[in-house]
Amino acid sequence: MKTSRGAYRMMKVVLGWADDAGEFLLSKIRRDSLSLDVSTKRTWEYLQYAGYVNQLGEDRFQIGDEVKIDLLKEFVRHRRPDGRLRVIMFDIPEKFKMSRNLFRKHLVDLGFVMQQKSVWASKLPCEDLVELVVKYHGLGRYVKLLVGDIVPISRAVAL
Repeated sequence: MKTSRGAYRMMKVVLGWADDAGEFLLSKIRRDSLSLDVSTKRTWEYLQYAGYVNQLGEDRFQIGDEVKIDLLKEFVRHRRPDGRLRVIMFDIPEKFKMSRNLFRKHLVDLGFVMQQKSVWASKLPCEDLVELVVKYHGLGRYVKLLVGDIVPISRAVAL
């Protein structure tokens, strides 16, 4: 999100009120905010105009995908491991080098750890956010996500 710090801070606050789908009620924000000064109103109008916040109904709004991408760490912060392992494998062509590097940065934000150059693993349930990042960068053809149970080596079948 290429905005001012005020807009970024406001989106972090709004994220606290949003449900899992990124939806929230404006009346809750107005009720919980101490005052809506001119600067805050201008920032809110900018967020709507730029598409960072989309209006769903009279009082209902949803956070846009670009905000979710920029606040990945905030979305993942409250998630806990569920005993399954997520492994991402990718082979992104050199002509998409910038997207590949940003994709790696987003994987780190999602809690993934590099196992090899193009193999990353995480214990956090974040398939929805991985799908969002892959769609955002247009890399669907080049990325695979595997989800499976973690099996200790002692229980593995000997060859």
